[in-house]
Amino acid sequence: METGVACCARGTFLPSISSQHSMSLFSPSSISPSFNSKVLKSSSLFGESLRVAPKSSLKVVKSKNSTSVTKCEIGDSLEEFLNKATTDKGLRTLLMSMGEALRTIAFKVRTASCGGTACVNSFGDEQLAVDMLADKLLFEALQYSHFCKYACSEEVPELQDMGGPIEGGFSVAFDPLDGSSIVDTNFTVGTIFGVWPGDKLTGVTGRDQVAAAMGIYGPRTTYVLALKDIPGTHEFLLLDEGN
Repeated sequence: METGVACCARGTFLPSISSQHSMSLFSPSSISPSFNSKVLKSSSLFGESLRVAPKSSLKVVKSKNSTSVTKCEIGDSLEEFLNKATTDKGLRTLLMSMGEALRTIAFKVRTASCGGTACVNSFGDEQLAVDMLADKLLFEALQYSHFCKYACSEEVPELQDMGGPIEGGFSVAFDPLDGSSIVDTNFTVGTIFGVWPGDKLTGVTGRDQVAAAMGIYGPRTTYVLALKDIPGTHEFLLLDEGN
């Protein structure tokens, strides 16, 4: 399988070197009109929009041995890559929406002062634990993408109706923040999710997925994405706006 490495500076996503997978930058400065990130409000004491990180743009920094199927080129944004990789508008919109959520989770992980069960903001107010904030943000991103029918997570294992269509829609299962118990040690943690077509999350296998991805929050923030029938994996880096 192809693999790749990306580079990131805070705020925007850029791809780095790939051994056999293409890499791109993942900081969607804009997403589908159907998804308004400003709508993602936190009901917690943060008292702010969940979309607080600066806008960023994903671009391919380097591609090595990339498949001709994806035609991924250096400088491609996440949106440009998805436009080349799939004709499914719903899947593109959903993956862009999840990318926006990952960007904000990265900001929360980087700035929240967290213990085992709760976080504290700059005013000393106790907040939801960072994994619960990540869970909430991802569910909201899926809902506002308008292409997710059902979703469930490690925190909420029961199927949640996201309001999307069955025909042309998708179901998503995710771990909002794998390794959340070690956030305060400053080790790398991440989000993992899989995307299946239609309205089923039971009786399906990994081979039935149309997409799978990870958001990795460490010294660099990356969005690693794999699409069905597209060889290899594709990595996007979060960089400062304008870099």
